[in-house]
Amino acid sequence: MVDEIITAFYDKDHPYGFDYVYTIDNEPKNDEEFMLHNHDDKYEIVLFLSGDAEFHIEGNIYHSHPHDIYIASPLEMHHNYFLSSQCYKRVVIHIQLDFFERNKCKELERIFLNRELGVNCQIPAQIVDQEMYHLLMKINNYIKNEAYEIAKYVLLEFLYLLNHITEPLTVPLVEDKRINTLLLYINDHLTADLSLNVLASVSYINKYHLCRIFKKITGYTLNRYINYKRLLLARELHANGKTLLEASIYAGFNNYSHFYRMYRKEFGISPSVTTYNQKGRLR
Repeated sequence: MVDEIITAFYDKDHPYGFDYVYTIDNEPKNDEEFMLHNHDDKYEIVLFLSGDAEFHIEGNIYHSHPHDIYIASPLEMHHNYFLSSQCYKRVVIHIQLDFFERNKCKELERIFLNRELGVNCQIPAQIVDQEMYHLLMKINNYIKNEAYEIAKYVLLEFLYLLNHITEPLTVPLVEDKRINTLLLYINDHLTADLSLNVLASVSYINKYHLCRIFKKITGYTLNRYINYKRLLLARELHANGKTLLEASIYAGFNNYSHFYRMYRKEFGISPSVTTYNQKGRLR
């Protein structure tokens, strides 16, 4: 549980297109609150303020420093891993996928799109200038005063600066380059044969050893990771007009009953009752 909420703005009616939360955990733990996850209907920006943690994303590791900024795209699996119980403070911004189109600033979406899975996710503190930091704090103040429209325009200015960083971003630590290469392969071939024998051949790792190190590095078993990414793909296809049967087959499930069981297991509801907004995004 979060110990203290400094600011919380959840744009439930979606006129502004973003959420903003500033929270504190006095003694964070590596438990369910910070488990591996993704945001399939929004982009994420995190301003790391304090703590002793690493940011893990798709097999890559970034060590966190005060005023580092992290970004994550919708399907990137990520979480914080805490090295100690030092107080964790952060600002988290979630941006709806249609935010850029609605505000006629598609060019500002570039920083989320033009990169490999899990790469260029950390903007290090030394190149996060004071102006960028203060813009995020200005958003905090405007939201406290319920000036949400002004906060949105400050966010646009922040995104403009974020997209015009010219210095090189942090190179992540990689526990095993073969697993990173395999993750890219899986995400590029979700509709193809991803049997253990195929993946062992692609990665040049003994299949039994592969299962062990994949779980250690990603936090997921190989089978669960593949199923989860296929479920997200099927959900996206269904949101864009395909029937559930068509979406499940295209996403790589051999039969609908398997897809249905996996969906219920991961999301806790039937795929047939999942609802979408007018833009085809999950409610």
